[in-house]
Amino acid sequence: MIMAGKIKNCQYCGKLYAEIGRGMCPDCLAKEDKKIEEVVTFVRANPGAKVPEIVKETGAHETLIKRLIREGRFEQMGVKMTYPCEKCGAPIITGKLCQNCSDAIKQELQATQEKAMKAKSIMKEKAAAKPRGQGMHSKF
Repeated sequence: MIMAGKIKNCQYCGKLYAEIGRGMCPDCLAKEDKKIEEVVTFVRANPGAKVPEIVKETGAHETLIKRLIREGRFEQMGVKMTYPCEKCGAPIITGKLCQNCSDAIKQELQATQEKAMKAKSIMKEKAAAKPRGQGMHSKF
């Protein structure tokens, strides 16, 4: 008995198809596989090519090329490929940020959290130091 996948609309062309785990219809999958072959062939012939050059020469989307880099497709061919960090432009092979930018953001978040906790502590101290029962209604 063959299990059919969920019926979905292809995210690229909108056609209905039975999902089998690739996120696109068979026609778009075939087109993507052909584009991947074209990219791999170009990179083999031009091992020093950078992502913008590959996009220009093959017409492949940058997201596809980045996915191939993250999957290690080019390293399997002996070509070390990178793409730029979204914050500083340093070459990376995974994620969106280089280690330095990622660490800097973590430090900023930690400093902000420490400031917030310190401010909260000061507010608690002020509230505790306020004498109670001395408001508008006082005894004469």
